[in-house]
Amino acid sequence: MKNKLPITSGILFKAVISHLLLFSIFFAWNAPIFLAHEDSLMLFCIFYLFSLALTIWFSLRITFGLKQISDQIDDFTEKNYAVRKQIPGHTEINLLYEKVVNLGEKTEHAQETLESSSTRLNGILTYMTDGVIATDRRGKVVLANASALNYLNVKEKDILSRKIIDALDIASDYTFRELLESEPELIIDSQNAMGEFTTLRIKFALFRRESGFISGVVAVLHDVTEQEKNERERRLFVSNVSHELRTPLTSVKSYLETLDEGAITDSDLAPNFVKVSLKETDRMIRMIQDLVILSRMDSDKIVLEKEVINFVAFLHFQLNRFDQIVGHSDKNTKQFKIVRKIPLQPVWMEIDTDKMSQVIDNLMNNAIKYSPDGGKITVSLELTNTQVLLRISDEGIGIPKKDLPKIFDRFYRVDKARSREQGGSGLGLSIVRDIIKMHNGFVWAKSDGKTGTTFTIVLPYAPLGSDATSDVDDWSEEKQ
Repeated sequence: MKNKLPITSGILFKAVISHLLLFSIFFAWNAPIFLAHEDSLMLFCIFYLFSLALTIWFSLRITFGLKQISDQIDDFTEKNYAVRKQIPGHTEINLLYEKVVNLGEKTEHAQETLESSSTRLNGILTYMTDGVIATDRRGKVVLANASALNYLNVKEKDILSRKIIDALDIASDYTFRELLESEPELIIDSQNAMGEFTTLRIKFALFRRESGFISGVVAVLHDVTEQEKNERERRLFVSNVSHELRTPLTSVKSYLETLDEGAITDSDLAPNFVKVSLKETDRMIRMIQDLVILSRMDSDKIVLEKEVINFVAFLHFQLNRFDQIVGHSDKNTKQFKIVRKIPLQPVWMEIDTDKMSQVIDNLMNNAIKYSPDGGKITVSLELTNTQVLLRISDEGIGIPKKDLPKIFDRFYRVDKARSREQGGSGLGLSIVRDIIKMHNGFVWAKSDGKTGTTFTIVLPYAPLGSDATSDVDDWSEEKQ
């Protein structure tokens, strides 16, 4: 909205008042002369009116020119650079107008340059795989690109104006002043918008003006999940394989030496030693088989043999095997109950049944292993237009929050002593993750760290037409 000046502030008003005041003083000074001669008074009035008209015309000319300049500035302010005003004459007003036009052209050029630079910057930030977060001098977030929002699983409106130490969840370790002083390089664990746990390396840099004044901080977030995972798996592989093989081999060797020294004739000790040796041998064989599977997956030597099946019938078939374990177990075996929340309608999918059976076996065995005696294991299946969600939940000891991002790593164990005691190799969940990836899906775990864990598998789903399903036999009937 344009500003309007009061009439008493206008040039015309001031010129008329000044003219009237000057002639009033002149008339008062020469009043005796004008009153004594009527012709002098008449000439004075004519001259007064003529000079008043001339003053008004000149003031209007100046006012018109200044108004044109004001309107031109308003057009420039509204980014309307094409319109040019017309001011007659060759006065200082015209010179001032030319200066304003030149300033407007320079402003237009600067605006175009700024918009072009801003567009390029926004394009770079949008398509960067690294996350970028910028703050003001008080540490409040003023910019976050799409990658940063995805890595931190937040919306732009929720992160803007927040302190960066809160947005990155590092307030317990650093203050904003410490970030300014030390510019540290941090490694943090986060959960992205897809629900996957990621490891982020964060580097900080300072915004400095030409004067040296610090006006903010830029944080660059780089996803190093794969690098960290590979390095962690390399260290774990060396330490775990040597331990996992050395420990049972030492145990088997000791038992065999004892048997060789004469214990084989002992009817009480010999059978027990043989059973323990067989158990340790089976565990080593399982671990080597898992290593072979993972090695083949890493080398892309495993090809999925997919077939279209009714996933609901397939899932019931797999769970029936575990129900049979409960029905035929003795009193010393852990008891559990499987609760099924599975839709009645068939869900036709294309999967590798052998590999998917291995996934369900691993997750169900984990749930049974860590559930309390008499615990409940819930298996649910949900269907959307594009995805199938399979969840397996137990009522066990749970998984601490700090361990959740690493449980799918090879050889990683939350409770190492208990896992070894129960015969786990630390490779099962890694195999699960790789098989699901081969099916273009993903898997994650959720736990409050105290009671229960839920594993969620998400697989792509495209509904088949009636013609496609009519030619496919019921998978469960083929297996009977």
